[in-house]
Amino acid sequence: MNSNKLLIKLSCLAVAICTAQSSFANEPWSQDRQWLLGDWNGQRQQLEQEGYKFTASIMSQGATNLDGGYNDTNTFKNAAQLALGANFDLEKIAGWKDTTANIVITKRDGNALTLEQIKDPRSSALGNSQEIYGRGKIWRLTQAWVKKGFADNTVQFKIGRMGMSDDFNSSQCEFQNLLLCGGQLGKSIGAIWYNWPVGIWGTNIKYQFSPEWTLGVGVYEVNPDNVKTEKDSDGFNLDMDNVKGATIPVELVWRPKLTIFNGLPGEYKVGALYSTAEANDIATTDKVHDGKHSFWLNTQQQLTQKGDDAKRGLYASFNVVVNDKATTAVQSTQQLALWYKGAFDSRPHDSIGFGIANYLVNDRYKDRQIATNTSRGYDEYDAFATDYVPVQRDELNVELNYSYQWSPAVMLRPNLQYIHQPAGVKEVDDAWVAGLSMRVNF
Repeated sequence: MNSNKLLIKLSCLAVAICTAQSSFANEPWSQDRQWLLGDWNGQRQQLEQEGYKFTASIMSQGATNLDGGYNDTNTFKNAAQLALGANFDLEKIAGWKDTTANIVITKRDGNALTLEQIKDPRSSALGNSQEIYGRGKIWRLTQAWVKKGFADNTVQFKIGRMGMSDDFNSSQCEFQNLLLCGGQLGKSIGAIWYNWPVGIWGTNIKYQFSPEWTLGVGVYEVNPDNVKTEKDSDGFNLDMDNVKGATIPVELVWRPKLTIFNGLPGEYKVGALYSTAEANDIATTDKVHDGKHSFWLNTQQQLTQKGDDAKRGLYASFNVVVNDKATTAVQSTQQLALWYKGAFDSRPHDSIGFGIANYLVNDRYKDRQIATNTSRGYDEYDAFATDYVPVQRDELNVELNYSYQWSPAVMLRPNLQYIHQPAGVKEVDDAWVAGLSMRVNF
């Protein structure tokens, strides 16, 4: 799908939505319309009642640089994703108690402003102002799994093709900036931790041993073939011929009921992983480690409630990842986000978001870059030498946005982003970016 054509179509959609004066429930732009294409004369809801749920959506994220960055020539870039899915309640369909199956196919396209304008092209990327970009412009089998519940669903077993942050290190996504959206591990250890849209073979089991506490453990393949992007068939590669090891996450989840914040919902996670795949030392080329590890903390809490509507109010999340210093370029990521749902009575489903997130580069990796430049005769930043390696430190990302929820089917999210030290290179000017996310559920 051509991203420019997709952008034009979505832009026309946005204009139509914003200029509409009135609508009725049976019109495409109705504010209570669940799906843009409707419920198929009631057949869609009937299918869901029978256990068949079908989804189709397009997410588009545009971004333009307002000031700063490596190349401050004003440019607009758009990235997009098409997702097609089906969920099957196998208890309703086949009588298999507490069993569901899911399949999702995705296609990404477009370009990233951060890669082409914001960062020094000689640097490896850290953040991205369009989180939807990445893992190739190909079709992918993103999910194909079965989940079975036991003992009144207090034990759940899942197996198949899936992303790792579907079940571990997961977090909210109320932002367009990469580090402020979703699970954090894939942003810093993407060679062994695969997030959406990549699907890998894996399995996990979760045990809810009390009403507030759940313990989960999983095993997922480490297979470089899963992130190949040369052709569309790479996204449907199901063999395990090139498996290098396994990533094993463990996570403890606490969902307090009445103990804090007047019983408002919250979720607190602490987790760790170990990968059995060999990992190169980050400071030298002649040392290989038997594996690598990471730790994380995810918290999300509703802080206030507006009136009698349980969904309106102030929410906060705080997420931290700490990686193996011996093998990982990004030592740590930290994220703090706030968003308020339903600030205006006339717009109860809209939200205002503000987030700040940071990549902290490993000192051992930075020292290696400095040593490489010294060996090539550079003792300071050179903006033109092709063999100069920009020294990377930390990168700070900030975003302010407004999510305009026209209906359950259509969402627009204009946003303003600030990037300090793009790709961690202090010699690159801080950048201001304007963005617009659009999501349409068909």
